[in-house]
Amino acid sequence: MGCLYLDRKNLALKLDGQALALYEDGDKKGTVPLHLLDRVVMRGNVQMESRILGALSERNIGLLVLSGRNTEATAILSSRSHGDTIRRLGQYKLSMADELRVPLARWLVLVKIRGQQRLLREALARRADLRLPLKSALDTLSHIIGQLREDGFVVSLASLRGYEGAAAAAFFGGYQHLFAGSLNFNGRKKRPPPDPVNVCLSLGYTLLHYDAVRACHIVGLDSMLGFFHDLSFGRESLACDLMEPLRPVVDGWVWHLFRERQLRVEHFSDDNGRCLLNKAGRQIFYAYYESQAAPARRLLRRYAYALAKRYVLVYEAADAALVS
Repeated sequence: MGCLYLDRKNLALKLDGQALALYEDGDKKGTVPLHLLDRVVMRGNVQMESRILGALSERNIGLLVLSGRNTEATAILSSRSHGDTIRRLGQYKLSMADELRVPLARWLVLVKIRGQQRLLREALARRADLRLPLKSALDTLSHIIGQLREDGFVVSLASLRGYEGAAAAAFFGGYQHLFAGSLNFNGRKKRPPPDPVNVCLSLGYTLLHYDAVRACHIVGLDSMLGFFHDLSFGRESLACDLMEPLRPVVDGWVWHLFRERQLRVEHFSDDNGRCLLNKAGRQIFYAYYESQAAPARRLLRRYAYALAKRYVLVYEAADAALVS
């Protein structure tokens, strides 16, 4: 099963039997059998027959539409959701009980920080010349983990978000030194991304977020209701939760693309302070993302299934308490 990326002007998509037919400027360019797909990603102005939405939904194929101006998702067609509503009932109960959310949130923060440590240790092994900033960031991350693992150390959701934020600041303080000065990367900035590294981080996080939303729907969970991220209008908080431990993985992919000079300054342009990735650069990024994404997608599904099991237990415990 694969992912079809459509990122070209004057492109139209039609249903041709059991396949998608691709047209450019009215000329048919080829077909892609539906049974080979599990997701479609569109960017910009791609014309599409409405019956394609039904065909994708029937076959459990997801659809992500990216903005033509930036890397944000503008529409998502999710796959069919699992039919066990008890999972969502348990999810709702857990979301209203901080004492049940905190252990999950603590686990999430620890797993994310360990991922940041792995990436910086790999960087330190490759870049001995950056020992000072990388070692400083690693020391801060180790200190935070030590605090979170202390027996009897009481944390709240608010304090966990504080630790997660402090860890992110330390991580990017070291990570930013891995890139050439000509890229002007001075830390994480996203609205709008002002430099090539931030553009690629935003695009990678957007694609990963969609994979997290899809994982939520596959196991029958409400992607809007998280345990670490609070409710926020329009935000898929559970998908944000699931992708947090995998952000360092995307950070590593972006570092690889620049380190190996697959992406270079000429793949980017400036539009009034907004950095843009051109078509050739996007093709490189999509290809690398797809070559690396399978393990991350499996991990997202494992996280989602594990959560679904926990939510069922929460519901059953609450139901048993009512009966007794």
